[in-house]
Amino acid sequence: MVTESKVALIADIIASKKMKERAQTQQILSDILEVMNKRFSEQLESHLTITLGDEFQGIVKDLKTAFLLIDLITLELQLKTHQHLGEEISLRWGIGVGELTTPIKNKEVSIGTDGPAYWFAREAIESVHEDDDYGLLNEKIKLNQSDDLFYNSIIRLQNTIRNQWTSTQKETVYHVLKASAYEDVNNQRVTDALQEGLGKVFSPQTISKRIISTQIKQYIQSRQLLADKIEEGRV
Repeated sequence: MVTESKVALIADIIASKKMKERAQTQQILSDILEVMNKRFSEQLESHLTITLGDEFQGIVKDLKTAFLLIDLITLELQLKTHQHLGEEISLRWGIGVGELTTPIKNKEVSIGTDGPAYWFAREAIESVHEDDDYGLLNEKIKLNQSDDLFYNSIIRLQNTIRNQWTSTQKETVYHVLKASAYEDVNNQRVTDALQEGLGKVFSPQTISKRIISTQIKQYIQSRQLLADKIEEGRV
């Protein structure tokens, strides 16, 4: 019998013990996860669940959703902690693709499930702990394949782009991703997303500058293509 592979996510707050407002940060994160679990309920086989004060995990149906969740949660946490606490808090992520040796008994809580998917995710996040490329690397993926190095080289480049965004650029990308996920980017889509998310109308020149400065077209296309490529090898 062939067992279907799963996509496990494990994440934790970077330098959580050094944070001045740890409790508030944990509450902001908890609120974000609650909303994401509702929005992506159909794509989550096991909800994103805080297992320790600064760590959470879950099982996602596909890589595209996993990458999108990573982007949305990362950006929203950075924006909200910067706004409310004056300190931008970031996450590190481990993605594991593999089987589960124990069944998912309760979709609402990602506790008590085990197997290679989680083992690989744990190995990936520990690898980020050991080498974060001077703070530019926030996520890694681990599969039972020899392509890990290739996939992670692309993720490293994606992370470099994401981690160089200013607060305004992060705000732009966040609202575009929130409104239209990884759909192709054009000026009208960005205009509509910012008007809906911020309640402001920006000039065509400003929209064009934001698309160029964020490299959002290239970023989204890269995330989508990488997810598709990895999915080709999943059972």
